[in-house]
Amino acid sequence: MKPRLALVASTSALALAGCAAEATPVPVEALAQSGRSAFVCLAIDRPDPNKPGVMRSLPITDCSYGTVESSTDYEVDAKDGGRATLPHLYGLVTQTAHGEVAVVDLTTESSLIVDRDTGTPAPSFLPVGAQPVDIVATPGGTASFVAVAEPGRAGIYALPSAKVLPREGCPVPSLSSWPACSLPSAPGEMLLVADPPDPDADPEGSAKLRSSCEGRYDVEPTEPGDPGAFVDDVCSTSNGSLDMEGGGRQKLLVTLPDLGGFVVIDAQKLLEDTAYQDGGFAACDVERWVPLQVSLPPAEPPDEPPPGDVPPGDVSCAQPAVAASPEQAFDKARPAGLALSGDRLFIADLDAPVIHVVDLPTPCEPREQPPLLPASTLEPGRVVTTRRLAVSQASPPEFNRYLYAVDAGDGSVMVFDISDDVSEDPSRRSPLSRENPDWNPFQPPDRIRLPAPVRDLAIVQREIPRSLPATGVVPRGIRCSPLPELRTCDSSVTSCDLETLYRTSSDRDSGAGPLKLRGTFAYMALTNGQVAIVDIDDLDAACRGPERQSVRAGCDADASPSSPLLETSGEASCNVVLPHAVRSETYIVASDGSGQIEPGVQGLPILYDRSGAVVPLSGESPKMRATFPSEGAAPDLALAVGVQREVIASSDSAESELDERGLVLRSGGPQHALTMNLEDPRVHIANETWAVTYEGVLTSITRASVAFDENLDLRGTDARFCRRGVQSLTSVKAQLKAAGVPEGEAETRAEQLADVAQITSELPDEDATYWKSVDSAVCSFDTCNAKYGSVITSRPALRIVEAYEDHLELDRTDEVGFAACCFAGSVQLDIRAGGQWIVRSNGAGFLHHVIADPAGGYCRNSCDTRLSRFNGRVAHTPRDGRVTDGDVGAFLNPMFRFAVTGGVPEQDMQFRFTTQGAFTPLALDLVDISDTSELQPQSIQLVPATGQLAVTDGSVQGLFLLSSRDVAVTRRYR
Repeated sequence: MKPRLALVASTSALALAGCAAEATPVPVEALAQSGRSAFVCLAIDRPDPNKPGVMRSLPITDCSYGTVESSTDYEVDAKDGGRATLPHLYGLVTQTAHGEVAVVDLTTESSLIVDRDTGTPAPSFLPVGAQPVDIVATPGGTASFVAVAEPGRAGIYALPSAKVLPREGCPVPSLSSWPACSLPSAPGEMLLVADPPDPDADPEGSAKLRSSCEGRYDVEPTEPGDPGAFVDDVCSTSNGSLDMEGGGRQKLLVTLPDLGGFVVIDAQKLLEDTAYQDGGFAACDVERWVPLQVSLPPAEPPDEPPPGDVPPGDVSCAQPAVAASPEQAFDKARPAGLALSGDRLFIADLDAPVIHVVDLPTPCEPREQPPLLPASTLEPGRVVTTRRLAVSQASPPEFNRYLYAVDAGDGSVMVFDISDDVSEDPSRRSPLSRENPDWNPFQPPDRIRLPAPVRDLAIVQREIPRSLPATGVVPRGIRCSPLPELRTCDSSVTSCDLETLYRTSSDRDSGAGPLKLRGTFAYMALTNGQVAIVDIDDLDAACRGPERQSVRAGCDADASPSSPLLETSGEASCNVVLPHAVRSETYIVASDGSGQIEPGVQGLPILYDRSGAVVPLSGESPKMRATFPSEGAAPDLALAVGVQREVIASSDSAESELDERGLVLRSGGPQHALTMNLEDPRVHIANETWAVTYEGVLTSITRASVAFDENLDLRGTDARFCRRGVQSLTSVKAQLKAAGVPEGEAETRAEQLADVAQITSELPDEDATYWKSVDSAVCSFDTCNAKYGSVITSRPALRIVEAYEDHLELDRTDEVGFAACCFAGSVQLDIRAGGQWIVRSNGAGFLHHVIADPAGGYCRNSCDTRLSRFNGRVAHTPRDGRVTDGDVGAFLNPMFRFAVTGGVPEQDMQFRFTTQGAFTPLALDLVDISDTSELQPQSIQLVPATGQLAVTDGSVQGLFLLSSRDVAVTRRYR
């Protein structure tokens, strides 16, 4: 590997006797294949300036953002008995390749990685045994514990904080320096949980602890000693007492994946029992063994279609096939990630489709409850297992709590509502589903899917409180409100509404905005080196949205035209911030000074004829119009065009010969228009160039083997006609009848709108022997060449009566028999729409929701309403004028909606436009600040002392610290 530059200190620089030599860069590779991390807050007091300092562990929250130049500077106050006033924050990072724990001083400005033995050519860390899989630190920083899965020596090593820093004159620690105990099986993740003091203790006295789950409450909590009493204990013979940290007796909960459960171990006993000292490695004293149960509800038969959704005999759409539920028998659990929420412990499972729920009033009395039930709406037959978990804190007013779980199969994230105790009702134990999943059908309805699988995640609650100008009071947890009747806070008033303090400023330089994270958010480390941010409960959400609400913008209702404007950020959607959805990196507005951001078009649509010439908009030409809501008063529709918002006419001014409704009015006259779907801006995945072509080609079949069979059907085993979106005469007729069109009219219109097959193959050469074998009464080279030797677009169109996945039934006419005679063997096809406009883009292509009916095999639109916006066909509306949503000619896909009205369209006439304002998720790309793209994020966790997030890299990039304050990487250690 390439040598890396790491800052490694000399022994004298880190000696606690006070030498001040500075760290010098040494060209070595320091952190490599980092795994998990933990953090402790330590100070070095100097009660006697002539003797080595005395280490003092502190609660993690006693450390801060403060930094110093030197690793030995703890800002000792001689007037206060040599007490250190600036404790250092240390990160302990497992090194999985070498079985070590690296110590990183996060308080020094030199980004120091602590070297325990400078006599070796490479940085020396703390040896802990091979394959360290997890590390946890006590809240008061007294010790850390490392779980190792070394074959034949699986166990837990205790690292007393008094011994993790180098001391001048003290031996370099070896594996036997640490208290350690052995486990019967390789451990997985672990947690520290406090066994609370005696609940029946006299409130006037000090509550006692119990030393074990079976013991009595007879242990007096240890009081912190006088630092001066330890000045002669240079090498720290004591491992420390966890009891002095307060809160109870600390227990280790350690999962044993191969055995299907977890154990409870007393952390203090591991630190102090002589059986675990000096390399003894005796068996861990397991106080509780908790075998986890795989409790699943009985397997249910496949769901039947909801009654009334599709009338009997209706073949206008096809019910998707429902896969059977996965097999419900599992031998045992395989615990993985852990998350603690109050008195409930949640445990992921790598083998069974459950998330175990353990009621944990104390770690000594675990009681397993009915589990949560991971599942997939789109893949009901898949066994969904989980890897990593994170829980949110409850926040007012609803005090909801959520559990985020990483799907071990595809790396997506499921969300469970754990606000109340888990119910016996399995429906309350399933992943949450998004409301209105049709708004964004590119996302699964019951999970968060990101550009790459999620490796780990952490949930962070942040607050950036504002002070009242008149009093300086700093209230917390205030939700922003856009209501115009509220009284704004400024320096001139002593009484105001606090909710106005957080509104977006008029220039969008402050207040509610995409980079102002105030509330609860999930940070997700992805396998591609990015860290994505997901909204859970943004305190400023109400102030992010349009000034006048409308259903088209994803709001609950249309605001009255006479109502006052809301004091919001003026963004285009009510769902710029959406719980359990990725956060936007930018304001969703037409222009925020940095470019085109609101979903719209780069330029208004333009109509071209087949030759590519522009067709001027006139009374005789087809027109692309924005459609209007079918209910209520017409809202003020607009379309972002470049950096401007163009108003769409809702009434006809009668100033031109055209009906202007649904068009953009510019000084040069009416222009073609459409409206963007703004209910969920995340649906705008990419900026694309779109073409809307009359009787256009929806798919070309050039590689599949398709040929006429003995029934004159076009057949190909790999043709996949349904998956290509083919729509037959029978399908169109069924749809029209379902929409209320009379039988006779439905038959006529279906003949006009059904897809046709157009053969694009070249004829056999004139001198080919094939022509000697054909019936000359049916065809010959000359007769075939007369029809099929010309321009392909003028070749005969063969109407499709019924379509199946592997064959097309054609209208039985002489033309079909003639075509079958002209072409021997496999043919190439274009499938064209009949009498419809085909919508396709350079990226998404032709969108549709056609599936093969599970019973009949024929091609039909899916009855699944979630897919209802996957459309790529527009029925031409001959009548010019206003078109409302739901009309036969109203087009709607996930990104936009419009209609094409009037004029006489010609085949291959085409509207073109390019969209803008693709949604940009808020994410940090760690690759951008690294000198390699080979990042392998392993874990992400909150550092309570600073509010930062720590990301470890399994490659050679070490440890990243991310600021949750300004969404940036603050430091990197390697």
